[in-house]
Amino acid sequence: MIGHGYLSVIKMVEIDLEFEKDAVNIYTEFAEKVHDPKIKEMFINFAKAETGHVNGLQKLMQRIRDGEHEVKFYCPVCGWTVNFEKKPKVGDHARCRMCGVIFELIEIGGDYDIRRV
Repeated sequence: MIGHGYLSVIKMVEIDLEFEKDAVNIYTEFAEKVHDPKIKEMFINFAKAETGHVNGLQKLMQRIRDGEHEVKFYCPVCGWTVNFEKKPKVGDHARCRMCGVIFELIEIGGDYDIRRV
């Protein structure tokens, strides 16, 4: 399933993507309407920056769809990263490299989560 385990992340990215696309359009429109060259340049730069955000969010969504996004959590014991790698399955185990605690990948309401084993 596309985005399996990423329900909330996908919803948040979709909302942000819509916001960023709107910002590109607004800044572009402002740049077209303003007469002062410095202000025009400022709005053009803002639109370019927002376009970068759009591209980054689209790439993130594609990595999730392709199963190429690593599933990572912060260890609730020590704060280090617990990595389940790409394309994990619910029930997989991963060990925190710092404190050694083992966690199981679970899914709650369409989102990945972890449980101490």
